[in-house]
Amino acid sequence: MQRERRIKHESKVKIRWVVLLIILILGFTTFIIFHEAQKPMATARRQTIQIATKYADLKSTATFYSSNLDRTYYSVAGKTNKNRAVYVIVAKKGGAVTVLDQHSGITANRARQLISQEKRPKKINNVGLTMINHKPYWTVSYINGHDNLCFATLSFKNGAIKKLIENI
Repeated sequence: MQRERRIKHESKVKIRWVVLLIILILGFTTFIIFHEAQKPMATARRQTIQIATKYADLKSTATFYSSNLDRTYYSVAGKTNKNRAVYVIVAKKGGAVTVLDQHSGITANRARQLISQEKRPKKINNVGLTMINHKPYWTVSYINGHDNLCFATLSFKNGAIKKLIENI
């Protein structure tokens, strides 16, 4: 009788250890997959900051942006060694670099506000700087009230909507 209880107890303990081991393996695997998925963007951020530091003489960076409509652009907001607030936009292909004075246009937060007021999105996914015909624009991707993906391109200078792609 006692032997039967001991065997049942030992099998329950073994099952618990197996379940715990499976949970740990699944957790570790999820962490590795997530970490590997983030690597390309972390590399892009690091390289963009290096290029921006070289071309714009940045002493600090505050925010990293990415934009991918027709072409991919990465950008950073930061301050130069002369305490000038700038945006540095770097094209993924070709590596063209554009340096903009932050005070010469609207901010990312202002672009968010303009889209929120105009389109009333459920969620804003991303805001990023891009170049179109050698002019800077903010791109805003968002989810509208019908749960459709939308993109808005706003003028960096004044926030006017240049292009709107809705209900994708």
